[in-house]
Amino acid sequence: MAALRQVAVFDLVGRAAHFRKFYTNSSSLSFSLPPRTTVSGIIAAILGRKRDSYYDLLGPGRSLMSVSLRSPVRAVIQTVNNLLVKSPSDLNGSSKLSMHTQVPTEIVLPLHEEDLLVYRVYFAHESAEVFDELADRVRRNAPAYPISLGSAPMLGELRWVAFADEWRVMDSGEWIAAVTPCLVDAVSIVGFDRDGLADGERLQVVKDLMPYSFEPGRRNVWNRAYLYERQGRPLPVRLKTPALRLSYQTGAESGSAVDDVVFAEWGEGSGGGVLLPL
Repeated sequence: MAALRQVAVFDLVGRAAHFRKFYTNSSSLSFSLPPRTTVSGIIAAILGRKRDSYYDLLGPGRSLMSVSLRSPVRAVIQTVNNLLVKSPSDLNGSSKLSMHTQVPTEIVLPLHEEDLLVYRVYFAHESAEVFDELADRVRRNAPAYPISLGSAPMLGELRWVAFADEWRVMDSGEWIAAVTPCLVDAVSIVGFDRDGLADGERLQVVKDLMPYSFEPGRRNVWNRAYLYERQGRPLPVRLKTPALRLSYQTGAESGSAVDDVVFAEWGEGSGGGVLLPL
């Protein structure tokens, strides 16, 4: 097994997002933050990998990735007029067979209109070449393909944060303040009564079933249940699996950050374990 050398930390930023819940039908509901499969697709777009070509390269057996919500959010339902496009004539309106379908769609927006959505990604890979290429493209804000926050019309941009190469391994059973989703199977206890919240604040803990990995042919082979805090607050938990307390420089006024990051790939039977913080 390879040793974990560095973790690339960068932000996905945009005005709106839609990460469709796979179990919805007539209405398109959205996760508050992107599942692992969506994050891997965004990373593949940054690297310029073609559709259906990256499922092994960025799968849980070769990479680590997780994401935290860095801005409070709200959700609205908006009816979207979808257009079935099979040829250019379907786009310019010249086809008499153009088909429109109105679908109620849940859109994730920042809580305050003047703000942006910010998702912080933590990424590592067994291949130094892949890792370095990803870091280089993000630092130059030069993705090979345009970045979107789930749905294609909801364009996003990249903001480099840091290389994180300082951490403490948080052993199972230790209290952590997880900024990323935690596998339900890995959670021993949630500290609803722990200190750290302002008066009147309440944790908004969500349990959701999210896609975890694809196989060739874009076949969804594994969905997993996660817990996360819906407004991006750290979630006090004790886990049955290790976590990383990452320390890194942000370049912001505060200068540094410490995040407790949980990688689902280290969960029991997760198909990962290639990269370990030795």
